[in-house]
Amino acid sequence: MKTHKTSALPRLRRAAAVLVALGMMSCAKRAPVLVPPAAAIEAVAGFGSASVEGEEMALKGKFAFNFRLPDLGRIEAFEPFGRMIYYIVIGGGHAYLVLPSKKSYAEELPETLMSRLLGLSLSPEEVIDLVGGQWPGGETGGVPGGAWALERDGLGRVVHGEKSGFRFEAEEFFPGDGIPRVVGFSRTGASGRVKILSLVFNPPLRPEAFGTPFLGSFSRKSLEEILEMAR
Repeated sequence: MKTHKTSALPRLRRAAAVLVALGMMSCAKRAPVLVPPAAAIEAVAGFGSASVEGEEMALKGKFAFNFRLPDLGRIEAFEPFGRMIYYIVIGGGHAYLVLPSKKSYAEELPETLMSRLLGLSLSPEEVIDLVGGQWPGGETGGVPGGAWALERDGLGRVVHGEKSGFRFEAEEFFPGDGIPRVVGFSRTGASGRVKILSLVFNPPLRPEAFGTPFLGSFSRKSLEEILEMAR
């Protein structure tokens, strides 16, 4: 009996190791618990996936984002295999749509660029409200004159919003306190879904994230030319 128990021990250890590994894999797939900071949310940064079909552009892949009050924003869009397709830089009343592979960019007003791409001029402040799920301005959103129509569920979470024909719906939330994880949106001529994979509140400022070094070495094009090149 003693010999039998000794020979079974390695098998038991291997079985335990498999169970631990499976448990770790299971935990890795679970969404992290996210709770907004006690202080106001002044910036958000993270990573996600998106599937967007629209008149101007179509995108299916991963993206990184970084938004900071009062008016700074950056979005980087990648193909499924990791190649950057384009990135957007917003700040100081200017917005740039940059195609690194073509060494070209277009410059527009932030509201013009966001309207062309999303069908609505979402400011960095509105993006922070949406991603953070807080909407400090109550049922009309956090931006003065924003006129958002917001709906909340029984837990007080914002589950739906609409403004000027642009609609979003929070389809899934992170465990925690009302932070949306999957958001569907639609407008005339475009629809899509965004899934937030990682999110950080109030990260340290990185000025280079909002820099515009491409202005001195890339060719400036019209927005129509850039959109055509990006298709």
